[in-house]
Amino acid sequence: MSIGRFFWCLLLISGVALAQSAESTQPSQPPSYANYSIMLVNPTGGGVVLMHNPQNALEYVDVSKTKEAFSAGYVPARAGEIADLITALKEEIARLTAENTRLQNGQPTQIVVVPTTQVPSQAEIEARERALKRQQLINAWMTLQNMNRPQTQNLNVNVTDCTRFPALCAGK
Repeated sequence: MSIGRFFWCLLLISGVALAQSAESTQPSQPPSYANYSIMLVNPTGGGVVLMHNPQNALEYVDVSKTKEAFSAGYVPARAGEIADLITALKEEIARLTAENTRLQNGQPTQIVVVPTTQVPSQAEIEARERALKRQQLINAWMTLQNMNRPQTQNLNVNVTDCTRFPALCAGK
């Protein structure tokens, strides 16, 4: 029995040791703040939260009014959005600085024109022609329908003898 307990304890201890060594070999990941909201805290008290309003414009909302802002459709601005914006602005500044330097040195601007029109395929041309013919037939049919309708005309009738047509003299 004592040998069985010895192996049993050895098995448990080795399992625990392996689990601890597996955890210690994994590098620790730095915390990600991309989904954190942006809040500015006043040292004297209070604070504001940076939020998108329903029109997607940024607004500062007082911390005490965030519940009403959420119910009105406001969404908090995330740190990841601000980081992406800063990165895009840095890239734009670098591009504009390079362009400014190039223009100051008098180098001509190279304009690349990419043709945006594509030549339609034979099937597209045939489909357009069929649609055009169909539209012309419908227009011709509608014109014929309008020609066969009786034309309405407004007639002004002055009745002087109401004994022959009394319904025409109802208002007199």
